[in-house]
Amino acid sequence: MSRKYYDDFSKMPVDKMAQSISDMTYSYKGTMVPKKHYKDILDKELQELASNDINIERMLLQPYIDMMSKMLKENSKYFYKALLMVELKAKDTAVEINAINTAFDAFDDSKLKNILNEDIVEVFENVKKNGVYVADEEEVN
Repeated sequence: MSRKYYDDFSKMPVDKMAQSISDMTYSYKGTMVPKKHYKDILDKELQELASNDINIERMLLQPYIDMMSKMLKENSKYFYKALLMVELKAKDTAVEINAINTAFDAFDDSKLKNILNEDIVEVFENVKKNGVYVADEEEVN
């Protein structure tokens, strides 16, 4: 059985692990992340890390995603109308439901796929493609 880098890595002291991760990060397109950043993370208690963990957020979001996906498949018309009612803080009155129906009917189905604010979509696509810091830098400029 051949040894893997992980075998040696897992036995390193925290300081050397941090430097090693920093070096690995640099080897990817010259991305510089200081050793201190990784050392601070490696030194944190697991409970503290879990509170900021993307995997925990993913687990919390998944039931909502599943429910909304199911609703969209079952009846997209009512799904979008419900979203509009929530977004517009519309009340469950005849007047406001009629207003939602009229607004909804004013758009064809192709436009419903793009009801999100274009700025939100642009930031999402930018971060997905380039990472969070690139998006932050562009907002500043």
